[in-house]
Parts: sequence; C-alpha cells; structure tokens
Amino acid sequence: MTERIAEKVTERLLKYELIDKDNQDLYCYSVQVWLEKLIGFAVIFFLSILFKRVIETILFVIFLSAIRKRSGGYHANTYLMCFCGSIGLYVFYVLVVFPYLINHIKLNNIALIIAIGIILVIGSVNHPNMAWNEEEFRKSRRISRIIVIMEALCIFVAKCFRIPDDYVLFMSFGIILSAILLLLGKIIKQEVQAV
Repeated sequence: MTERIAEKVTERLLKYELIDKDNQDLYCYSVQVWLEKLIGFAVIFFLSILFKRVIETILFVIFLSAIRKRSGGYHANTYLMCFCGSIGLYVFYVLVVFPYLINHIKLNNIALIIAIGIILVIGSVNHPNMAWNEEEFRKSRRISRIIVIMEALCIFVAKCFRIPDDYVLFMSFGIILSAILLLLGKIIKQEVQAV
C-alpha cells in the first residue's frame, strides 16, 4: 500500500517537474519510508491515547528514535514485520512489562545500566540498509554514545527532581529497547563492514 502511494506521489512530482527522472526511485523510496514511519507513529500515538500514556509514549519515542537513528541494529525484513513487531512490543510493554516494573524500579535501573553499557561498548551496527562508509560509521558510533549519555543524564535529573516513575520508566524503555535491537543486530550478524 505505501509503495503504491509513494509511486503516485513521485509520479506527480515528476509530472510537475519538481524532481528529475534520474532521482525518481530515490524520491519514491524516501516517500515510502516517510509514510511508513508516519503510519507507525500514528498507530502508537492512537494506542497511547487508549492506554492514557500519551506523555510517557512521546518520551519513549523521543528516547528510542534519537539513539536508533544513529545506532542501527536489528531491522525486520519487511515493513509489515517491522510494523507488527513495533506495535506488539509497545503493547506488551504497556500492558505487561510496565505494570511489573512500576513495582520493581530497581530491576528497571539494572536493565537500564546494562543497556547504557551495551550502547557505549557497541555504539552502532552498520545494517545493509544504512551501508555507512567508514567515516559515517565512526561518526554514528560516536553520536549514539553521546546521545545515550545525554539521555542517561536526563533520566538522572528526572529522578533527582522526583519526576513520576511512569515517565522515567518509559524513557528507560527507549534506551533499553535500543540496546536490545543493537545487540540483536550484532548477534544475528545483520551488519556489513563499512567501506
């Protein structure tokens, strides 16, 4: 579905001479990725309204996206698998993991410290879809490490100012999930060497 919409959009752009024919495939892919992200975020936002966890979910998405953009890690083979996996993980966290962790904050803190360590050690996984060159890969590793330190500091400050645990847990989940996906990408060897 998103592929067909992206094709129609790029055909329109080409018709009105807003893009070159040589760049049509690139624009088509970019529009498709943008649409898929928009759909995924819209569904998660809708679910956050149903679960009455809007602010917490926004914090989770910010923390996850900031690291994930630079760290790479596991990627599903298809958009449908990615979409279902993302929605499933979110729902599982909100309905199962979060209610447990709200009563076991120390367990979350341990998982968070381990996740920060994983991101600091690994930094990034060069997934074939990213295909970073050596310089881009080094830069992504450095930036993902800086981001996780900044996010850890945000969580520390939130705890110092006694921000409700709900918010802290969702922020932590963004970091923990990033680390899990990073580690999973490494374990299943879903990476390429930088050129």
